[in-house]
This record gives sequence, structure tokens and C-alpha cells, in this order.
Amino acid sequence: MKKQSKENALALQQENLDLENPEPSRSSGGRSCSSAFSRLVGFRCLIVLVLSCAILLSAIFWLFPRRSVSEFKADGTVKLNASVQASFRLKKPVSEVVSHKGKLEHDILRSIGLSNSSKVTILSLNQSGASNYTDVEFAVLPVPPDHEISNHSLSLLRSSFVKLFAKRSKLKLTTKGFGKPTSFQVLKFPGGITVDPLEPIPASGLAMVLFTGTIKISISKVQDRVDQLNGQLEHMLSLGLYESIHFQFTNKQGSTISPPVTLQVCVAFTMRRHLQQRLDHFAQIIQTSRAKNLGLDEAVFGEVKNITFSTYPDGKVLDSDLELAPAPNP
Repeated sequence: MKKQSKENALALQQENLDLENPEPSRSSGGRSCSSAFSRLVGFRCLIVLVLSCAILLSAIFWLFPRRSVSEFKADGTVKLNASVQASFRLKKPVSEVVSHKGKLEHDILRSIGLSNSSKVTILSLNQSGASNYTDVEFAVLPVPPDHEISNHSLSLLRSSFVKLFAKRSKLKLTTKGFGKPTSFQVLKFPGGITVDPLEPIPASGLAMVLFTGTIKISISKVQDRVDQLNGQLEHMLSLGLYESIHFQFTNKQGSTISPPVTLQVCVAFTMRRHLQQRLDHFAQIIQTSRAKNLGLDEAVFGEVKNITFSTYPDGKVLDSDLELAPAPNP
């Protein structure tokens, strides 16, 4: 009896111990489930956080797009000291042109046909209007730097620039890399720049300089209006069947984009009969038309100033270069 009571007491004691200390497997399982749940929740939060950051960054880049290379400028002293400068436009973004700047310089030098005594240096690359256009400014420099470009090279270069401006020749660049160059302009040239925008006078023609005048617009702008200029001057002079008008534009600073322009007007004759009478008639027309801006639309060409009328008594037969002689001083 005592033995049974003792066993009952031990069983009761063991039961109390079990209640105070749960089974290890159950406790471990509970902690494991709780930890797994926490990790799952944390992982989902991390995913949501990453996605939220990605969406936010996309929105920021959409509102404020990453800036690409939008310009290049050479050292300011190079531009200041370069006596020969020009520009043109490429249908390429600046970022693509910058990475091939050396190739572009080589192509320009080869295209204008200068000797090894000169080199081409890019002065600037700027975005032009739409992002896929680049304005290119370049200079032609002597080699070595302490020398000067020879007069012969300058003469060849001036002729090349005039042909490029008048679209009688093209810059031969690597088409695949740079596209088709357009809008060639002369920015600076020693000794000035002169452009003859019309068809050349026949070598057998007799050309007479009628007058010169100054208009306050650039060569580039008057070149764009050359048909209008030609029509108004022909109407003012009342040209005959065997007469044709020709003119030249000159900028003394050697720029096609800066005013003023000296306009030299010439008439070519294919018949010499009654030539002096015809010249006298032109003189009367010009004197009468001075007050009417020589028949030119002032809103388009501005006021013609410094008008000088002149003729050559014996005329001037032009040579094969078709260069008009300057008007003599009054």
C-alpha cells in the first residue's frame, strides 16, 4: 500500500515537471515556425522595397533624363588666334561626333586638299536645334604653330571655301560615321571673302562694272535671296536682249555670316554696238534710282549705302578666272 502511494506521488511530481517544462520538440517547432514566418514577411518587404525604389528611380530618370555630352569646346586661345575658321552642320548627335573628333579633323583636311604644312582643329561641337544635329566649328592652323599659312595655300583655301559655301563642291566626310554635311559657312578669313553667286560670265563677254554699294546684311542672307536681288536689279536697269547682270558679294572680315556686304554690280554685253550710249543710259538710271534704294526692297536688303557709279571707257574683257575688276575710286 505504501509502495503504491509512493508511485502515485512520483507520477504526480513528474506530471508537474512536464507542465512546467514543455517538450523540447514542441518548443523548437514553435520557434522554427515563427522564424520562418518572420523571414517570409521580411523577404516580401524587401521585394516591395526594391520594386518601389526601381519605380521611383525610373520616374526620376523620366522626369530628369540623364545628360549626354551636348558640347565640346577647344581652348579659347586657339579660337582667338586662328585666322581661318569655318563651320558646317552634321545630322549626328554631339555625343557620337565627339568620340570621332580626330577622324573628323582628318576628313576635313583631306577634303579641302591642303598640304602637310597645315592642319585642321575642331574648335567646338554644339547641339543644333534637335538633339540629333551638331554644329561643327573648325580652324585651319599652320604646321609648325609658329609659322604662317602661305599666301598660295590661303588662295587655294579661299577658293575651296567659296565653292563649299556656294554648294559647287562638297565636304567629303566618312558618310557612315558623320552623315551628309550641310550649311557650310566661312567665319573668319584673312583678306576678306568674295562670292559670285550667279552663273559665270562667258570668257568672250565684255563685262562692265556699273556700281558698288554696301548693304547691312550678311553674304549668307543675301545669297538666300539672290533670285530676288537679280530680278529687282534687272528690272531697275531695264536690261536688253544681249545684256546680263552679274554681281559679287564681299565681306572684308572674311565672314559669310556677318554684315556688311559690299555689292558689286556688273553688266555683261555680247554686242559692243552703241556701248557708250548704253553706259550713259545706265548712269542716268542709277542716279535716278539712288533715292529709291536702287530698286531694291529695303525691307529685304536694307538700305544701300556708299553707292559708287563707275564704268570703264574701253570695257574689260574677263579672263578665264572670271574675276570682276574693282570699281575705281571716284
